Amino acid sequence: MKRIIATVMSVMLLATMMVGFTGCKSMKKQWYKNCLEYYKDGMKNGFTKEFGNLHIPDELKDKNNKVGYLLRDLDGDGIEELLIGLIDDGIDTKFTNVIVSHSSLGDYSLLNGSGGYYIYLCSDNVLRVDSWYGSKTEKKYMRFNSKNNSFTIIEGEGQYLPMKWELTEFER
Repeated sequence: MKRIIATVMSVMLLATMMVGFTGCKSMKKQWYKNCLEYYKDGMKNGFTKEFGNLHIPDELKDKNNKVGYLLRDLDGDGIEELLIGLIDDGIDTKFTNVIVSHSSLGDYSLLNGSGGYYIYLCSDNVLRVDSWYGSKTEKKYMRFNSKNNSFTIIEGEGQYLPMKWELTEFER
């Protein structure tokens, strides 16, 4: 009888621990909720508050621009990254911020752009970053790696094309 009670209690303890671990992973998968609230508030009320290291480019502050977001698992780890971009008539979606759940810093913008520096999401979750220096455009292709919280530069010229993405619009 003591063995049965001990076994039942052990099973119950394991079940409780499994629910706890599942809950933590679920919370990790939804890390971006605070960032989205920050952007929603900023779009409606102006970006008067600061939130971590998020750089808010002028394009996002301009009330004439439509701004939205895309959640995308860039590195296949099961946790989505948050991309903030412009909704316009361009053939490719221009992103201004790529925000990740940094393992030690929390919500963290690893890539920021604006005013001639844009980020494009290509096929196969590769990011292309365009920078303009006078009349010259420099293109870098990158892959995200959540294990080391960084982007690795890869060869990509002619292999990855920027795409048009449907963004969820922030209301103003």
